[in-house]
Amino acid sequence: MEKEIPSRLTTLGHPQRLAIFRLLMRRYPDRMLAGEIAGALDLKASTLSTYLSALMQGGLVTQERAGTSLLYTVDM
Repeated sequence: MEKEIPSRLTTLGHPQRLAIFRLLMRRYPDRMLAGEIAGALDLKASTLSTYLSALMQGGLVTQERAGTSLLYTVDM
């Protein structure tokens, strides 16, 4: 726990990653498609993928696959 909290705070220290996390928090418990997140925050797909990967590694966001779509939600 002592190592997780500083890591999570570092991950959320980036403005765009924080914006993604806040958007997902507002939509919780609903899941969002990656394209919806990119559209809402005006991010390129490759940039969004990098940010979501960092959030998932930090244990802040989870990913589910529904067919060919990827759905994201906050990991409560």
